[in-house]
Amino acid sequence: MNAKTDKAKAIPTKQFFVSMLTRDISLADAILDLVDNCLDGALRLAAGAAVDYRKHWVKILLKEDSFTIEDNCGGIPRKTAINYAFKMGREAKDDRDAENETIGMYGVGMKRAIFKMGRDATVTTLHGNDGFRVPITSAWLDDKEWDELPIIDTVGSDRLGEAGTKVEVTALYPGVARHFVNKSFVNDLSTSIAEHFTMFLQRGLLIEVNGVSVAPVLVEVLVSEDEKGPTPFVFQQVIDDVEVSIAVGLNTGRGLPSDEDDGPSFEGDRSVATAGWTVFCNDRAVIVGDKSRLTGWGDGIPLYHYQFSIVTGIIEFRSKHAEKLPVTTTKRALDTSSDVWLQALVKMKEGMRIWITYTNRWKNHPRSDQTRHWEGTSPKPLRAVIETVSERAGATKSDGRIEYNPQKQKVVPLPEGHKPSSKRIVFSRPVEEIRSVSKFLFDSLDEAAGIVGDKCFDLALQDALKQQEAE
Repeated sequence: MNAKTDKAKAIPTKQFFVSMLTRDISLADAILDLVDNCLDGALRLAAGAAVDYRKHWVKILLKEDSFTIEDNCGGIPRKTAINYAFKMGREAKDDRDAENETIGMYGVGMKRAIFKMGRDATVTTLHGNDGFRVPITSAWLDDKEWDELPIIDTVGSDRLGEAGTKVEVTALYPGVARHFVNKSFVNDLSTSIAEHFTMFLQRGLLIEVNGVSVAPVLVEVLVSEDEKGPTPFVFQQVIDDVEVSIAVGLNTGRGLPSDEDDGPSFEGDRSVATAGWTVFCNDRAVIVGDKSRLTGWGDGIPLYHYQFSIVTGIIEFRSKHAEKLPVTTTKRALDTSSDVWLQALVKMKEGMRIWITYTNRWKNHPRSDQTRHWEGTSPKPLRAVIETVSERAGATKSDGRIEYNPQKQKVVPLPEGHKPSSKRIVFSRPVEEIRSVSKFLFDSLDEAAGIVGDKCFDLALQDALKQQEAE
């Protein structure tokens, strides 16, 4: 006799899924997620070739009663819409981005953004000659069943003018509607776009917010054209299928401390804002100008203060395996437990120490004395820095690893008459041990203890310098 077998439902309720999906992401980050989707479309459209971002645009319109984002980045193929694009999560077999350097991993970005803003939305797309729209209604949200969404062909004026996608959200939540008519929120959103997508904007991508184009925030460090001039610390290595690139140096001469005070003297630029660490993952800036323990400040390194407003570090993680990047689902926060991040942090601190020491040595000297050392330098973004510095004498290259330490190459400017600071080393050892070392070093049992200790340090220093040269 067969026992009766019942089945327990194991799917999430729609109300729970939607509320939890949107809880931990800000409104601005949800909009940035939609811009990310536009850029992913441009990558897929290029089919492995280099993307000419000058041909692409993204337009965002915020109103009290609606949100719209539209692009010309290729649109959504019907097969993708049927099988993947509107699912609440990414299928394991969805390998559309296997050869693209993107940061999307979970397949929730578009849906999460829509649910964050309102209760009615329409996604209209044109891919090639195939145009259609997919409505997501409040009635569908309220229905406890996970019914399939309709795909409706578009004709005439309903079709988009060129291949791309348009997302419209209506029935906005009251708090969202208030944000959209708040000038401060619109300005902050534009700044976030300028920072997060700076690499794409610099390559010609047009992004508009309420009809105003967004200019990129430049994150750069100074590099001398002279090989003997000031040069950033540089490091590059592939770690677990992730290419890690680091540059640490000074930002702009306008950020150098003035003679009159200890604070920054920047003339309309963003030296102070971009000081600290900027972290890129596949061209997206995850964080910009971080000055906290997150990026090492105060952890074996001094806490950030205005003396360091000229110090800028840039690090980028690149990989076709998005799941290996040290970034969270919001794409605007770091996964600091990631092994690739922890390994990179060691080199980040190494570069920081060079320029923190630099600011300590120069802080009591006139600004004019400092700036003359930087007259032959120009600001460069991370990739240009790597390309320039990796070809210089003193750059070490082996097994795909590149490293340049400006301190070892003696190209970090020193104040005139600077002498290395000294510290007294005092320690005690048993007399018989000192006599044994004295006999070994000087062939005498009775050499003075201070001379024995001094000789031991000199020998250890010679070994240390040889090892540094070998590295």
